[in-house]
Amino acid sequence: MNKKLALSIGIFFILLILFIAVIFISEYRNMNKLKMEYISILEMAYDYRKSRLKIWAINLILKFLFPLLFLTTGLSKRIGVFAEGNGRGPFLTGFLYVIIFFAIDLLFSLPISFYGEFILKHRYDLSNQSILRWLELVLKNFTLNILIFSLIIWFPYYLIYKHPNRWWLYLGLLSIPVIAFITFISPMYIDPIFNKYTSIKDEELGKEIQKLLQKANIEEAQIYKVDKSRDTKEMNAYMTGIFKSKRIVLWDTTIKKLEKDEILSVTAHEIGHYIKGHIWKSIILGGLFSIFLIYLIYRTSNWVLINSNGIFGFSRLYDIASLPLILLILNFYLFLANPIMNLISRHMEREADMIEIELTKNKEAAISTMLKLNESNLSIPRPSKIYEVWYYTHPTTEDRIKFFEDYQYSNR
Repeated sequence: MNKKLALSIGIFFILLILFIAVIFISEYRNMNKLKMEYISILEMAYDYRKSRLKIWAINLILKFLFPLLFLTTGLSKRIGVFAEGNGRGPFLTGFLYVIIFFAIDLLFSLPISFYGEFILKHRYDLSNQSILRWLELVLKNFTLNILIFSLIIWFPYYLIYKHPNRWWLYLGLLSIPVIAFITFISPMYIDPIFNKYTSIKDEELGKEIQKLLQKANIEEAQIYKVDKSRDTKEMNAYMTGIFKSKRIVLWDTTIKKLEKDEILSVTAHEIGHYIKGHIWKSIILGGLFSIFLIYLIYRTSNWVLINSNGIFGFSRLYDIASLPLILLILNFYLFLANPIMNLISRHMEREADMIEIELTKNKEAAISTMLKLNESNLSIPRPSKIYEVWYYTHPTTEDRIKFFEDYQYSNR
């Protein structure tokens, strides 16, 4: 590794630590302000926030440190040599490498994941999960990731080998139909692996929601309830799918804890995403972003390899041992792109909020829903500005309530 690459890596980690420090300082200052502005917020919410920040910081560092250690220790190359064996083809080589890589990644991340998603959530009374249920979800997620990546990893590497200067373009263009396909099949075949989905179309609540769907001219969308109460005490809802898989999903905790008008407000918000075409916009924008992102990976990975002086044990990107390098660079650019992606997401959420109260004509229900969601999930009304810009996919609770309070209904 030459001095230029070593210096670049060192500067990045110094800047990363400084970024984390800035987040912590700004978040703690923000929480002190909130304590004076919102005397009703439980101290437990602040304690939970502080604990989540510590886990966030550890995960952020590990996101870059783990693949870097894989590369610099030569572990990736040794796994690659084992996977290649005596003349194994690209499919079997990729299959074996991915299994070993993800298994090590699971063991590496399991302690912090167990603490953050099981111990901490139980400590603050946010979880209903048993240890067996937590392990079930971890193993299902692990198996699904291995199955998908191990079966397809050979194809990107085949493109890199055959088209060393154009693979990024071909792979980027393919990402648009791939994203659309995954969006289509996920609600019907992937999501039910983890939870049970039940149609509520014929129930009394379902009929009320159907009226909203008819009002919005998207009555073909299905309405489902998911049994999230076996995992959490928090509330949520979401829209997903395209074409025949189009659906609105309400967590059963949301249905249990909210009044009917509040549930309709939540549903109207999700309907707003369909009316505004946010899924299709996300697919197209995601595809275009993927082309640019993969191009940056192509350029940066070649620069890293040239300046690595063979320290990683390989000099060509089509070597399967380069997977941690690609993931490292991918994580780097996704981290930098967070503010832009989340700005777009917050804009879409604001549009959905507008449709929500236009459909229901019920500001009070929208506001009370926000307050209950905030309290039930142990959230705070707003984060610090830098955290909001970098990580918030939705407008803050404070901003959304103010938007609902100030909104003037249209005359339509």
